[in-house]
Amino acid sequence: MPTTTGPGASPGLVAFGWDYDHGEFVVLNGRVPQPAREAIYRAGFSRRGDALDCWHQRRSVEPHEQIRNAARLVEQLVAARVPVANWHHPQQRNGDLSEHYRWLQDEGPFPDADRVAESARAIVSADVAAARLIPVDHGLAHEVLSGAVVVEAMHDWDNGVGWWLARATEGPDAHTYMVLRHDPRHLNITDHYADWYGPQARRDFRALQLRDTTHPPAARARAARPSRRARMAAAPATAPLPPGPVPRRTATR
Repeated sequence: MPTTTGPGASPGLVAFGWDYDHGEFVVLNGRVPQPAREAIYRAGFSRRGDALDCWHQRRSVEPHEQIRNAARLVEQLVAARVPVANWHHPQQRNGDLSEHYRWLQDEGPFPDADRVAESARAIVSADVAAARLIPVDHGLAHEVLSGAVVVEAMHDWDNGVGWWLARATEGPDAHTYMVLRHDPRHLNITDHYADWYGPQARRDFRALQLRDTTHPPAARARAARPSRRARMAAAPATAPLPPGPVPRRTATR
């Protein structure tokens, strides 16, 4: 994919991100070359997201397919020397972003799984010792403490709720994965993965729980401003502009 950026010129930057409303999205900053814009469109980022000033894929596209589309696009843009970055962490650029998308698709073991399992047992042990858990959750708590259920990964939200990826080690469900929900009074199973799904559960947890989707400060500041509709409603009435020529499909990028 050749670019149209001339010698010595600084091309624009394409930032990749994700949120619940848009799925995978890209934000174009500066003078992104036309061939790069066309590659973005061909990769499926053809829907406009006004709230973030972004382009995203159809919501009907399966989440992991969206990730694969974004990963391929990152590789294309990096090869064409178009700068790319993680929208949530702008310091993560180019090769680092490629590695990030490989991590999102990784089904391998978590490097800190042993530490996480020990941490989960300590948390549940403290809950049991303080009699915090409701009675119906005692059985699962004892399975975690005995090692019959091993927690491999954890993600804690600001509201005190934790989501844990765990697997059974005994019985007919041995080696199958489940998602546990923990808060100061509860520990229960919210999802069971099918036997055949196996380590794909790790990939799901990386992409849907461990991925950091914090909005950068600049985006939070934009979100705090009145919407365009509100600003237009408050603005004095002006005569509309005459209609212009119909733009090319890629010219709206």
